[in-house]
Amino acid sequence: MKIFLSLVVWLFIPLSVHSQQAEYKLVVHNVENMFDADGVAVFSDYQPFDEDGEPLYTPAHLLTKIQKTTRLMARYNGGAGPDIIMLVEIEADYTPLPGNEQRDANTFLEQYRDTTVEYMLGEGINDEIKDLPAELLLLKGMYDAGLTGYDVAVAYDRAPDGRPRHVQKNVLFSKLPIQHERTRSIPIEDARPILEAWVDVEGYELALFVNHWKSRASDEEIEKIRVQNAEVLKARLDELRSENPHVDFILGGDFNSDYNQSHRYQYMDKTAVNDVLRSTGDERFVKQGNTDAVYNLWYEHPIDKRGSDVFRGYWGTLMQIMIGPGLYDYHGIQYVDGSFDVGRFPGKNVYENSLTPRRWHTFENGGGYSDHLPISMRFIVTDRDATDERITLEYPGYVDDENWEPIAISYSMPDSDSVLFPEDYDGENLRSLDYFDKLLVVETNINRDYTVTVNGEQYQLWSPTFNTRDQFANVSGTDESVRFIGRLGKFRGNWQFVIESEEYLDPEFNN
Repeated sequence: MKIFLSLVVWLFIPLSVHSQQAEYKLVVHNVENMFDADGVAVFSDYQPFDEDGEPLYTPAHLLTKIQKTTRLMARYNGGAGPDIIMLVEIEADYTPLPGNEQRDANTFLEQYRDTTVEYMLGEGINDEIKDLPAELLLLKGMYDAGLTGYDVAVAYDRAPDGRPRHVQKNVLFSKLPIQHERTRSIPIEDARPILEAWVDVEGYELALFVNHWKSRASDEEIEKIRVQNAEVLKARLDELRSENPHVDFILGGDFNSDYNQSHRYQYMDKTAVNDVLRSTGDERFVKQGNTDAVYNLWYEHPIDKRGSDVFRGYWGTLMQIMIGPGLYDYHGIQYVDGSFDVGRFPGKNVYENSLTPRRWHTFENGGGYSDHLPISMRFIVTDRDATDERITLEYPGYVDDENWEPIAISYSMPDSDSVLFPEDYDGENLRSLDYFDKLLVVETNINRDYTVTVNGEQYQLWSPTFNTRDQFANVSGTDESVRFIGRLGKFRGNWQFVIESEEYLDPEFNN
């Protein structure tokens, strides 16, 4: 068993004893649409006003998103935050500086050192602050909370007029020095550009590639676009390997593919992650070197626990980290065997009854976290200089795809203290923050249109595990009462109760 002792020094850079070497934490996170405050938004949900002129996406929403993301990142390294954060789904800046000049992180923090992000997005809001890119406002929020020491790198693909070609961008936060002269955006056809950034790790170079590929993992036609994305990335990796066969690199981000894409969707002739990038679970094969294959860290996790996002009642693994053979030798950066983890924090970014993500919402001033869970790994710098020697793997990953089955979301029955009963909310306005996203026991009739009426308001019904119309076909439009546990929320502007499990129909509680 490996034992890691952690320290926190005054610079807020966590160190841990691993053969007398510093240990570093890398986190990959999809923040789920962090838009800035300039009021220029491509997505309709992030316009400043709705079609009726009512406030829709406000600086208060951005502040909530920053605070939630900061709290999540503070779960790492004893509150100091990860050493490296790969971030995706941060809005591309549609109000750039003249000449597309990039703002310097340290200069920005110095400019606003006498204020707080709460004031900047509250009483102090002005046109200058509205024009700031979202990642710098996040940086300020993290700095205010004690998560300090970060530099920032950004990937952009701009049109000649300076406007970005894509709604979202990839961003890197690093406490390790970023070699900005080597930072570049790799253009991708029909996808966001890949961010290539190099950081200095105790005198050694580490290449980081932040990705966000085209969505819809199961779509065979979209996979062809992802294959093109992967081919561009693979060509760049081949170029680096030809220059240095022992190059240390990490691939991370939202690949909108599963780690076992070729196995899960066998109708696809060619997959981006497995067939082009040559992502594999055979850790010993990658470890030996002399290969262009990469090891996918999902194989570090128990096969029935692999999941960072949900879709139609099942877990997915769209967020991924892949590493090259260079992280297994005794030169430069070295992977800490078995250190891959999924950031599930019950009561925070996941629901306690299912461990599924508490996704972001914009109700009132916003809430929740993201529809993706962060994933992480650790690495060290070896104190030896032998590229021909390899680390010893305590529990080497292996290809276990033949044992994989789709992983359904498992919902536990909440106890009676975790839900609200009709007597708790009788006569109340449910469409408020007091009840939003809460579990309620509902006793009512099903209307003919398969909606329910509670406290004089109408709500749609939906379930990720069954068709509600089929379930209530015999009682809709009748006087027969039904009883269920529903989570109150909104979807595309419509209020609804989500019945998360069939066990939540006519529930019985054990007190």
